[in-house]
Amino acid sequence: MKSLKCATSTQSLLLIRCCGNLVPEELPEVRTKLVQDIWKTLHQLGIPLDISHYNALLRVYLENEHKFSPTEFLSMLEQSGIEPNRVTYQRLISRYCQEGDIEGASKILEFMKEKELPVSENVFNALIMGHSRANDMDSARGVLGVMQGAGLEPSSETYTVLLVGLAEHGDMEGINATLAECEAADIVLHDRELMEVVYALAVKGHDGFVTEMTEKLQKLSGYQQDTMNLIYRLLNGGCDKVAYQMFRTMNVPQNAEGEIAPVGTFFIKHLVKSNMPVSKVVSYCQEFKKEGLNMYALERALEASLNAGKPDTALALIRVMREDGSPLRAHYFWPIIVHYSKLKQKDMVYNTVKEMISLEVPLTLETFKDYVIPGIVEKQIDHEALISALKDCGMSVPAIINSCIAYHLERGDVVIAADLLSKYRTRVTPVLRRELATAYVRTGEAVATANVLGQMVINNQETASGEADIEGDSEESKPKTKEPQDVAGMFLLDTMYFARNAQVAEKLEKLLQAMETRGINISSNCASDIQARLGENVTSTITGLLERMSSGDLTLQPLSREYQGPLNTQSIEVLERRLAEQQIKNLPVTQILSQLLISYARNKNVEKAEETKRKLEAEEFPIGVGQWVILIDMYVNAGRLEEAQAALAEMQQRNPEVKITPLKMMRMAQLMLTEGRVDDAIKLIGEHAPEDVERKDDLIVNNACWRMINVVAEKGDLSSVRRLLDVLFEKQIVEPTSTIMGPLIKAHLVHDDLTGAMEDFEKICKEHKVTPWKHELTQRCIKLEDTEKLQKIMDLSIEVHGEMNSLYDLVFGFIECGRIRQAKKILETPGLRARHNRLEQRCKRYLDEGMITELENLVAVTRDIFDVDRNMMYMYLLQAYERQKDCDKALGIWTSMQEESVEPNDAFLLKLGKMLQRHGRDVPFVMPAEPIVVSSSSETIAPSNTSAQPKSKFRVAVKEKDLATAINLKAEIESSGGQLNLREKSELVEALVQQSQLTEATKITRDMLVAGVHPIPRIFKYLINELAKGGDVENLTFFGKYISENIKKTVSYDNRLSNAYLASGRVNECLDALIHEIDTASEADIPHLQQKFPRGGILGFLEKEPSTIEKVKVLSEKYAAHGFVAPANCLWQHLFCEGRHEEAQEIYNKYLAGKTERLMFKKVLMKSRDDHNSTLVAKLSEMLNAKQDTSSIAKGLVYSCWIDILCNTSKYDEGLTVLEASLKHLSLSDYNTTALTRLKAGVELSNKTFPYTIPEKVKTDRKNAKSSSSSSSSSDSDSD
Repeated sequence: MKSLKCATSTQSLLLIRCCGNLVPEELPEVRTKLVQDIWKTLHQLGIPLDISHYNALLRVYLENEHKFSPTEFLSMLEQSGIEPNRVTYQRLISRYCQEGDIEGASKILEFMKEKELPVSENVFNALIMGHSRANDMDSARGVLGVMQGAGLEPSSETYTVLLVGLAEHGDMEGINATLAECEAADIVLHDRELMEVVYALAVKGHDGFVTEMTEKLQKLSGYQQDTMNLIYRLLNGGCDKVAYQMFRTMNVPQNAEGEIAPVGTFFIKHLVKSNMPVSKVVSYCQEFKKEGLNMYALERALEASLNAGKPDTALALIRVMREDGSPLRAHYFWPIIVHYSKLKQKDMVYNTVKEMISLEVPLTLETFKDYVIPGIVEKQIDHEALISALKDCGMSVPAIINSCIAYHLERGDVVIAADLLSKYRTRVTPVLRRELATAYVRTGEAVATANVLGQMVINNQETASGEADIEGDSEESKPKTKEPQDVAGMFLLDTMYFARNAQVAEKLEKLLQAMETRGINISSNCASDIQARLGENVTSTITGLLERMSSGDLTLQPLSREYQGPLNTQSIEVLERRLAEQQIKNLPVTQILSQLLISYARNKNVEKAEETKRKLEAEEFPIGVGQWVILIDMYVNAGRLEEAQAALAEMQQRNPEVKITPLKMMRMAQLMLTEGRVDDAIKLIGEHAPEDVERKDDLIVNNACWRMINVVAEKGDLSSVRRLLDVLFEKQIVEPTSTIMGPLIKAHLVHDDLTGAMEDFEKICKEHKVTPWKHELTQRCIKLEDTEKLQKIMDLSIEVHGEMNSLYDLVFGFIECGRIRQAKKILETPGLRARHNRLEQRCKRYLDEGMITELENLVAVTRDIFDVDRNMMYMYLLQAYERQKDCDKALGIWTSMQEESVEPNDAFLLKLGKMLQRHGRDVPFVMPAEPIVVSSSSETIAPSNTSAQPKSKFRVAVKEKDLATAINLKAEIESSGGQLNLREKSELVEALVQQSQLTEATKITRDMLVAGVHPIPRIFKYLINELAKGGDVENLTFFGKYISENIKKTVSYDNRLSNAYLASGRVNECLDALIHEIDTASEADIPHLQQKFPRGGILGFLEKEPSTIEKVKVLSEKYAAHGFVAPANCLWQHLFCEGRHEEAQEIYNKYLAGKTERLMFKKVLMKSRDDHNSTLVAKLSEMLNAKQDTSSIAKGLVYSCWIDILCNTSKYDEGLTVLEASLKHLSLSDYNTTALTRLKAGVELSNKTFPYTIPEKVKTDRKNAKSSSSSSSSSDSDSD
C-alpha cells in the first residue's frame, strides 16, 4: 500500500481487520502496532474512510485488549466529521466493560437511549463482561433476566461471556451450573466457545480446572483449527503448559503401520515466536522427539528462530542439535550471517564463521560468495584484511581464495579474480566452471579467463588429496576416480551455451587463442563436439586451434492448428426475396417453398404455412416426414387440436411406420388433456412411444411429461394421473423421478387428502428412491403441527437424500411456515456445515419469487453456521431491498455486517452506494471504483497475438480467484477459435472447487471428458472427493463413463462413488447395483469386477449404515463363488471391530480360511488405535498367531499397534511384557521403530532400563509384506 500509494475502501477495511483475532499467531501488541501503522498510512495517503473503518479499528483494539479512551475516540470521530452508529457505541461500551468500568458503559448506554438506538444482544453481553471484571458476578448473572425482560433470549454467545467471567474468577462450580442451565434451555455451546473458557482459566492462573473443562469438548468438525488458534493465544499469554495440554487433545494422524507424520510444527514455531526461553523451547522439542510426535522438532524450532531474526536462539538450538547427533547444514547459518550483515556487525559475521568451523559444518562456496563476503564488504574488497580475518577464524588460505574467486566470478570481475590468483597461485575448484563461463561471456576478458581456467585444470589433474577445505555443491560433484575430467573442454561447451548469439564464433576464437597460449589441452571428443555445434559459423582459425589443442544437436518446433467457424442458415426474409426472384425469372420454386414451409411452421405463422403447403400440393411436391412433424407441432402450439390430429392422420396414412418424437407427443397429449380427452391422450402415448430405445434422462421430455400430467393433477383426477404414469413407465419414456411423480401427490392434496398423499409418498420413496412433493408435504405437516407425519417424511428423506440435505430441507420448510425458532434450533446441530449451493439456490429462489420475509429469516438464522458465505447472502438481501426501493433496510444490512464483522466486498458496496445515490440519500462509506471492462475490440491491435491477451488475463483471473471473469474469458477465448491448455482448464476447475462453486467446476469437467481429456489427476481427484462428500452420484456416474481404468485407480473412483452413495443416503441402491453386476457377469467380467470392487466404500457402509450387513453377506457369498473374498474380508473386519467375534469367525471359516489371498486387517488396527482398545488388537494377534502362514511383518504391525496403545495409556510395563513375549517368534526388525522408541522413552521415564537395542529405521520391503497371507493393506481404507 505504501509503495502503490493507494488502496480501495474495501482493501483498507480488510487490512485493518487482519490485525485482530484473524491472525492469532501474532502477539496482540504486534498486531496493535501494525494497525496503528496502517491507520497512520491511510491518513497520510488521503484514503477516504467511513464509519465502518473506525468500527473495524475499534474491534481490533477490543480483540487485542488495547487500552484506549472511548471519549478520545469519539472526539477523533467528531474531528473527522463522521457520525458514529450503533455499532460504534456498542464497541465503546465493550471497551469500558473490558476494564470493569460499568459507570462509563452506563453513560454510553444512556446516550444510545437518547438517540433511540436499539440495544442489541452485543450490549448485554458486554455488560455481563463488565460486571464480571468489576467482581460483581451476581449483577453479571442478573443481566440475563434484564435481557429476557427486553424481549431478547440469551444466546450461546451470551452464555459464553458469562462462562468466561466465571472462569476468570476460578468458579468451576458456577461454570458447571451454567453449562447445565444451557443444556436445559437447549442452547448448544460449540468447542470454539468452550475454548474461550479454557483460555480464561489459563490466563488467570486457574490451570487446575483446565482438564475438567477439556473433557467437555466434543471434538467435532473444525476442532483442529480452533485448537490451533487457542494454542497461539495461550502461548502469547505465557501459558505454555496449558497450550501443550490442548495440543495433546488434537488428533494425531497415523498410518496403518502406526507411524506418526511429523506434527506440532506450528506449536514449536510459536514457542520461538512468543519469546519463550531457549531452555523451554529445547525441552518441548525433546518431548516431541521422545513421544515420537516430531523427530525434526529442533530443526523446526531452528527454522522459526532464523525466520524471526533471533540469531542467539538459533545458535543455541544448533549446538543442541550437534549434541543430539543431528546433521548440521551450512544453510542453517545463512540467515544469521544476513542478520548481522544488516546490522553492520562484521565481528559477529566472523564469529558465525568461527562457530561453523568449531561445529564442523561444511563451509560451502555459496556461504561465502552469497553471504559472508557481501556481508563484510562495503564498497571495495580488501583481500589482505579479509584473508587475515578468515585465517583467524580457522580457515585455510586456499579455501579463502576460492571463496573470493567465487565472489568475483558471480559479479563478472574475472580480471580481479585472475590478479588474485597471480598473487597467491592457488588451485581453483572445478565447481566454478560454469560461473567462469558466464563471467567470460559477460566481459570478453579472454586472457584473465584462461588464467583462472588454468588453475582449475591444474587442480583437476593433480590427485584430489583435499588441500582445499571448501566443498562444492555436494560430494557428488567431486570426481569419483583418479582419471581427470576434461574441465577445459566442458568449460568451452558451457561458454557456447551461455553465449547463444552470432558472436559465439568470435568469442570462442579469442578464448581458444588465450587457452593455447597458456598451454591448456582439451579432449578430441570435445573438439569434435564444439566444431559440430558451430556448424557453418566455424572458421579455419578455430579449426586449426581445435586441431592443435586437440562438438551438437538441433531442436524441432511444433506446428499450430487453425480453427474454422460454423455456417449460418438463411432467414425467412432472404428466402422470400429469393422466391420472388425465381418467380420473376420463371424458374422452379419448390425447393424454396419447401424451406419456407419449415421456416413458417417453426415461427408459428399458421396462415403462411398453410398457404405454402397448398402451393406445394398444387405442384404435387411430396411433403416429407420432417415437415409433417413440424406442422403438427405448429398446430399444437397454436392450440388447434383438430388440425394437429388431421395432420398426424395424413402423415401416418402416407408413412404408416413413422412416429412423432416423445417431446412432440407429450405436447399433443397435454393439449388433449386440457380439452378433457384423457383416453385419446393415453392412446396417443401408447401408439407413438419409441420401441427398443433406452430410457434417457432428457430434461425437456421430462418437463413436457410433468406439464402433461399436471393438467389432470390440478383437477384432482387421481385415476387419470395413475393411468398416465403407468403408460409412461410401461413404455419407458421417462424414469420415476420426484418431478414426474409429483402430480400424484398433488392430486391427493387438491382434495386435502394428506393421509392418502403420505401413503403414496412412502410407497414411492421405498420403490423408486425419490421424494415427490416433499417440500409441500413438509409444509402441510408443519402448519398442521402433525409431528408424526413430519418425522415420517424426515426418515424417508434421510434414506434417499442423506441426513444433511434433509435437515436443510426441513430448515427451509420451517422458515417458509414462519417457524423461525425451530429452524434455528436445527441449524445449531453440532457439526452442521454450510452447504453453499443449497443456501445460494434458496436465496435466489426467495429473491425471484419476492419472498423477502423468508429471505430475511434465512439470513438471520444462518448467522452462526460454520463456513457460511455471509457476503453472498447479504448481497441477495440487498437486491431484495433494492427492488422494494427500501433504502433504510438496505443501509441496515451494512450496519449489521459491521456487527457481525463481515467485510462487505466491492460489489456489495457499489450496489448499495448506487442505490442510495439514486434515491438522493447520503452514502456513509467510500464507494469503490467500478471495475473497468475491456471490450474485445480493444484486443485486436495485434492480430498476430489475438489470444495472448485474453489468455494472460485468464491466468491472472484464476490466480486472483476472480472466477467470474475467468469463466467469461474462457468463453471468449473458445468462441474466437482459441483453446485453453489442459493445465489452464485444470487450474480453473481447482479454483472453482476451492471456492465451493462445484456446479461450474463439474460443467467444465464434463465438457473436458466429452472432448476426450480430463483434469490433471491431482485436481480431478480433488473435485471427485468434493462431489463424493456432497453425495453427487449422478455426476460421478457420468465421469465414470469417460475415464479409463487406470485413471479410475489413480483417483480412487470406485471408493469415491461409494462414498457419494453413502453421503446421499443411497447405500442400498449401491449394494443392489453391485449384486446385479456379479449376478449378470460372465467369467471374462470377473477380473474387472474384482479390480474395481470398492473395499473402502463397503467398510464405510458397514460402519455408518449397520443395517446393510445382510446385503453385504449376500454380496460376499456371490463374489466368493467366483473365488474373490474381498467383500467377505470387509465383512469380517467390521464384525471383528464390533466385538462380534463368533460371527466374524464364522465368516472367516466359511470364506477366508486357507485362501491364498492376503487377509486385510487395517480397519481393525485403526479401530483399536482410535478406541485405545488393547483387548481388540490382542484378539487379532491371537488369531494371526494361530495362522501358520502369517508373515513376521504382518505380526510386527499388530504388535507395534498393541504397544502403541499401551504407551498411549501409560501402561509401559505391560507394553514391555508384550514385547518380551512376542520376541519368542519375532525379531526387533519386524517392529515399527516409532512404537519401540515410545516404549523405551516410557520405560526409562520410570527409572527402568530398556533391555533392547532399537535397530535403525530402514525402508521395509512392503512388496514382501503384501505377498504374505496377512497384511494391513491400504486398499481397504475408506479414504481411498
